[in-house]
Amino acid sequence: MAIMNRMRENTKVMLMILVVAFMLTIIIDWGMGGFKSGGAHRGVIATVNGDDITLDQYNEQYQNELAAYREQYGTDPEGYQLNQLENRVFEGLVQQLLIKDALENLNLKTTDSELTEEIFNNPPDILKSNEAFQDSLTGQFDMARYQAALNNPSADQFWLEVERYLRSSLPMQKLANLLSETHVVTDADAQLEFMKTNSKVKVNYVFYNVALFNKAVAEPTEQEITAYYNAHKDDYKVVEKRLLDYVLLELKATPADSQSTIEQAQDILEQLKNGASFEELATLHSQDAGSAEKGGDLGYFNSTAMVKPFADAAFAAKKGEVVGPVATQFGLHIIKVYDKKKENGEDQVKASHILLKIEPSPATREALREEAEYIAEFGKENGLKTVVAAESLTVSQTAPFEKGAYIPGIGMETRVNNFAWRSDVGDISQVFNLEQGFLVAALAEVQPEHVKKLEDVKGEIVNAIKNDKSMENAREHAQKACDNIKAGMPFDQAAAQDSLSVQESDLFAMGGYVPKIGKEPEFVGTAFALKLGDFSQPVKGARGYYLLQVVDKQEMNMQEFESQKEDLKLQLAARYKQQIFGQWYEDVKKKADIKDYREMYF
Repeated sequence: MAIMNRMRENTKVMLMILVVAFMLTIIIDWGMGGFKSGGAHRGVIATVNGDDITLDQYNEQYQNELAAYREQYGTDPEGYQLNQLENRVFEGLVQQLLIKDALENLNLKTTDSELTEEIFNNPPDILKSNEAFQDSLTGQFDMARYQAALNNPSADQFWLEVERYLRSSLPMQKLANLLSETHVVTDADAQLEFMKTNSKVKVNYVFYNVALFNKAVAEPTEQEITAYYNAHKDDYKVVEKRLLDYVLLELKATPADSQSTIEQAQDILEQLKNGASFEELATLHSQDAGSAEKGGDLGYFNSTAMVKPFADAAFAAKKGEVVGPVATQFGLHIIKVYDKKKENGEDQVKASHILLKIEPSPATREALREEAEYIAEFGKENGLKTVVAAESLTVSQTAPFEKGAYIPGIGMETRVNNFAWRSDVGDISQVFNLEQGFLVAALAEVQPEHVKKLEDVKGEIVNAIKNDKSMENAREHAQKACDNIKAGMPFDQAAAQDSLSVQESDLFAMGGYVPKIGKEPEFVGTAFALKLGDFSQPVKGARGYYLLQVVDKQEMNMQEFESQKEDLKLQLAARYKQQIFGQWYEDVKKKADIKDYREMYF
């Protein structure tokens, strides 16, 4: 009976966990992140290989995600967080359809016998880890408790949910296993992985910096400039961009909101005077998430650890005294000092606080929203600039921005961007709820796709031509030095011909950063390919050419490798599993016929 009671208590949580685990199987463990009908029509926000994702489906999943966000953060997502949530919901629905199609094409199903085996003899970890099925003393999974729950008729609904979860997840596990079989981790794989961090090399090198050879380069001729421009026109192509006029009503606390917070602080102070517990009031009212759950406790701190008004009040108070409200940029603080001491010659205070943030109230937010809705409605009838002039508001304009890109002055706001690209010049938007407030926009200008004129990019071209010539100049000098070394000239003398000197690197690993060099894959690859004492041919880097000589090599410790080999193989298997699924899914998605109609709705 006790087990069943605990199962009933935990059923809602368990089912939520099963759903989350189901999604995480796809998104995390595998490395990622329908209704048949025709094309786009009202109520469909996307089609995936002919399967519709309906607005109702999206909204149902969106509301689930929104509820989870509210549960976790205690507020609604806004701005970038809202965009992330919306994109996560959409991509999840697309992924479900693509994987469903793949499972059907591969005929991967869950048979009744497999389901029975999993439930009765091989329960999933999500069930094994539930305390209802664990020994109360050891915390270990107790098969007897589990079997008792399986045979209890009152738990039938719970096991039906488990069955649904397994019927959906087992085919995906089969798919994961099939994909994983395409690459078996070998000892050689593990050895290469070990080598990347445990084999090291040291080189002597000379750097032929391109900057040293640009003075000898002549200015490009007009013919060279024109030829370069014609050969690189794609580099100067500018995609279509758009500009918005917009009014942003910033969401700020009003004097009434500030007064309300002050009154709340005074009420708390009155309760404290009447004997209320500071710790209980801090837990109940403080908006400092880090200390509220500890009764407001901040521990000991010195005078520089807190902002000045807070520190001044805390250090001026006596032990046991409550002071406040103290205003800082964070809000209003009620402070209780518990102790004072001197440590290492420095005064310290032990205190707790209750933080009350001065924030816009729901009434302030609603009033601002209503004002924004009035601007949008009036603007659609008379134009945004007309309403701006009538209401003495400030209108701003964005810089040109691309489709799906960051909007200067506004941010990464998908809904605003979608509005810009589905609108005609002069169209007025609905009200957008951003982190900083409420926004109403109008499409101000469309800049068509075009190629920049030669005169506009001439300076860039001149620099590019001179840089190419300087790089070639550096290569020629490096090659001449290389030829001299092969003819018997000492390394330092060959370098001195160009007034350069030989430098010595530190020991560096195959996958590591090279001090003074940086991330230069060709440099590192060449160093590890050379034998001890060998010289390289000129090696091209991002800023010039190098000549290398290997002066020290530290091979990996085979005994240490053998001791770590099996763990490395397990790590690589997990990594390859993610990579293989990720590559497979991206390939499936690339080949899929996906039509996204979200911009018609949001």
